[in-house]
Amino acid sequence: MLIIVVTNMSYTNKKIIGSKIKQQRKRLGLTQFDLAEKVGLHEKQISRIESGLNYPTFENFVNIINALELNMSDFSPENVSENNELKDELFFIIKNSSVYELKMYLDVINAVKKNMKN
Repeated sequence: MLIIVVTNMSYTNKKIIGSKIKQQRKRLGLTQFDLAEKVGLHEKQISRIESGLNYPTFENFVNIINALELNMSDFSPENVSENNELKDELFFIIKNSSVYELKMYLDVINAVKKNMKN
Protein backbone atom coordinates (compact mmCIF):
# COMPACT_ATOMS: atom_id res chain seq x y z
CA MET A 1 0.00 0.00 0.00
CA LEU A 2 1.45 3.34 -1.10
CA ILE A 3 1.06 6.07 1.51
CA ILE A 4 2.61 9.45 0.85
CA VAL A 5 1.46 12.40 2.89
CA VAL A 6 1.46 15.79 1.24
CA THR A 7 3.60 18.09 3.41
CA ASN A 8 5.12 21.58 3.43
CA MET A 9 1.87 23.26 2.53
CA SER A 10 0.23 26.02 4.47
CA TYR A 11 -3.20 26.00 6.07
CA THR A 12 -4.41 28.23 3.21
CA ASN A 13 -3.42 25.57 0.68
CA LYS A 14 -5.32 22.95 2.68
CA LYS A 15 -8.39 25.17 2.54
CA ILE A 16 -8.01 25.78 -1.21
CA ILE A 17 -7.54 22.09 -1.99
CA GLY A 18 -10.46 21.14 0.25
CA SER A 19 -12.63 23.82 -1.31
CA LYS A 20 -11.87 22.61 -4.84
CA ILE A 21 -12.72 19.03 -3.86
CA LYS A 22 -15.97 20.18 -2.24
CA GLN A 23 -16.97 22.33 -5.24
CA GLN A 24 -16.47 19.48 -7.68
CA ARG A 25 -18.21 16.97 -5.43
CA LYS A 26 -21.25 19.24 -5.23
CA ARG A 27 -21.11 19.95 -8.97
CA LEU A 28 -21.36 16.21 -9.58
CA GLY A 29 -24.27 15.93 -7.16
CA LEU A 30 -22.41 13.72 -4.69
CA THR A 31 -22.72 13.79 -0.92
CA GLN A 32 -19.68 13.38 1.31
CA PHE A 33 -20.95 9.88 2.01
CA ASP A 34 -21.17 9.10 -1.74
CA LEU A 35 -17.60 10.28 -2.32
CA ALA A 36 -16.35 8.41 0.74
CA GLU A 37 -17.93 5.20 -0.57
CA LYS A 38 -16.32 5.66 -3.99
CA VAL A 39 -12.82 6.13 -2.57
CA GLY A 40 -12.97 3.82 0.44
CA LEU A 41 -12.83 6.48 3.16
CA HIS A 42 -15.12 7.47 6.01
CA GLU A 43 -17.29 10.50 5.32
CA LYS A 44 -15.73 12.27 8.33
CA GLN A 45 -12.36 12.02 6.56
CA ILE A 46 -13.87 13.66 3.49
CA SER A 47 -15.34 16.37 5.72
CA ARG A 48 -11.95 17.06 7.34
CA ILE A 49 -10.25 17.23 3.93
CA GLU A 50 -12.90 19.57 2.48
CA SER A 51 -12.76 21.86 5.51
CA GLY A 52 -8.98 22.14 5.27
CA LEU A 53 -8.26 20.37 8.53
CA ASN A 54 -6.42 17.41 6.99
CA TYR A 55 -4.54 16.49 3.85
CA PRO A 56 -5.36 13.17 2.26
CA THR A 57 -2.57 10.69 1.69
CA PHE A 58 -1.29 10.79 -1.88
CA GLU A 59 -3.12 7.55 -2.67
CA ASN A 60 -6.40 8.90 -1.28
CA PHE A 61 -5.87 12.20 -3.09
CA VAL A 62 -5.47 10.36 -6.40
CA ASN A 63 -8.58 8.29 -5.68
CA ILE A 64 -10.57 11.42 -4.81
CA ILE A 65 -9.58 13.37 -7.92
CA ASN A 66 -10.28 10.35 -10.12
CA ALA A 67 -13.72 9.91 -8.55
CA LEU A 68 -14.39 13.62 -9.08
CA GLU A 69 -13.16 13.59 -12.69
CA LEU A 70 -10.36 16.03 -11.88
CA ASN A 71 -6.67 15.98 -12.83
CA MET A 72 -3.53 16.72 -10.84
CA SER A 73 -3.09 19.80 -13.02
CA ASP A 74 -6.35 21.20 -11.60
CA PHE A 75 -4.40 21.63 -8.36
CA SER A 76 -1.30 23.29 -9.82
CA PRO A 77 -0.48 26.78 -8.48
CA GLU A 78 -1.62 28.35 -11.75
CA ASN A 79 -5.02 26.68 -11.52
CA VAL A 80 -5.67 26.87 -7.78
CA SER A 81 -6.81 30.05 -6.20
CA GLU A 82 -9.56 31.04 -3.85
CA ASN A 83 -11.13 33.26 -6.50
CA ASN A 84 -11.50 30.92 -9.44
CA GLU A 85 -14.97 29.50 -8.81
CA LEU A 86 -16.35 31.27 -11.87
CA LYS A 87 -13.62 29.83 -14.10
CA ASP A 88 -14.14 26.38 -12.61
CA GLU A 89 -17.85 26.59 -13.35
CA LEU A 90 -17.22 27.70 -16.94
CA PHE A 91 -14.62 24.97 -17.49
CA PHE A 92 -17.05 22.38 -16.14
CA ILE A 93 -19.77 23.56 -18.54
CA ILE A 94 -17.35 23.54 -21.47
CA LYS A 95 -15.92 20.14 -20.58
CA ASN A 96 -19.40 18.61 -20.57
CA SER A 97 -20.74 20.28 -23.72
CA SER A 98 -21.26 18.91 -27.20
CA VAL A 99 -19.59 20.49 -30.23
CA TYR A 100 -22.92 22.08 -31.16
CA GLU A 101 -23.28 23.62 -27.69
CA LEU A 102 -19.70 24.90 -27.80
CA LYS A 103 -20.37 26.64 -31.13
CA MET A 104 -23.49 28.24 -29.67
CA TYR A 105 -21.59 29.43 -26.57
CA LEU A 106 -18.87 30.90 -28.75
CA ASP A 107 -21.40 32.78 -30.88
CA VAL A 108 -23.07 34.19 -27.76
CA ILE A 109 -19.76 35.20 -26.17
CA ASN A 110 -18.58 36.90 -29.35
CA ALA A 111 -21.87 38.81 -29.66
CA VAL A 112 -21.68 39.94 -26.02
CA LYS A 113 -18.04 41.01 -26.37
CA LYS A 114 -18.84 42.96 -29.52
CA ASN A 115 -21.71 44.80 -27.79
CA MET A 116 -19.54 45.52 -24.73
CA LYS A 117 -17.00 47.36 -26.91
CA ASN A 118 -19.68 49.71 -28.23
